[in-house]
Amino acid sequence: MQKTGRAGFSMRALAEEAGVSVPTPYNLFGSKQAIMYAVLDTDIEHYGADLDALAADEIGIFFEAVTVAVQRFGSEPAFHKAVLSAVYNEGGKEYRAMFSAPRHAMWRKLVVAAQNAGLIARHVNADAFALQLGRSFFASILEWVHGELSLDELHTWAQYGFALLLLGVATARSADELDDRMRALQKQLGRLWRQRQVAIEESTAVRAANQRGN
Repeated sequence: MQKTGRAGFSMRALAEEAGVSVPTPYNLFGSKQAIMYAVLDTDIEHYGADLDALAADEIGIFFEAVTVAVQRFGSEPAFHKAVLSAVYNEGGKEYRAMFSAPRHAMWRKLVVAAQNAGLIARHVNADAFALQLGRSFFASILEWVHGELSLDELHTWAQYGFALLLLGVATARSADELDDRMRALQKQLGRLWRQRQVAIEESTAVRAANQRGN
């Protein structure tokens, strides 16, 4: 998937890549689906370890979680796009469930920690809020997968979405910090928007010049 950038793969191609016989992946995992489980489990384990190594506070960790994910996407973009495409386009409900469940648990853990620290209101349902955080983040991720956003845009839009969501449930102890983050991210989005508009105008001018030349 990393080499081809495509979501699908055959067990034969996998065996050839690994330098083993075709029955070996079946003997070790049982099915192609089980291999995808292993890939996704490994990914979330590494992601969680990266987050655990950070020194961010209970509000900052939400934004650092976006940064760490975007860094991981940028290190192997073709692979991550293929995996995400497999999960949400070709994989069906079962793939989506196995992808979403451990990530939901991670977001819920962060929400509960922020509540315990007095930074998110206690009356907020941790499961519902964690689900909404995940949906907000993944909406931007899918736009990146489909080429609608750059990694910089993904990073900023996802953090902006988190700032807005968290600001809505913030306590007095975290509201000012989140408002500052939201305002800073709005300025950053403005710069990215202007850059995108300049790029569109330049591309349009090039196409027009080429058409005149033809």
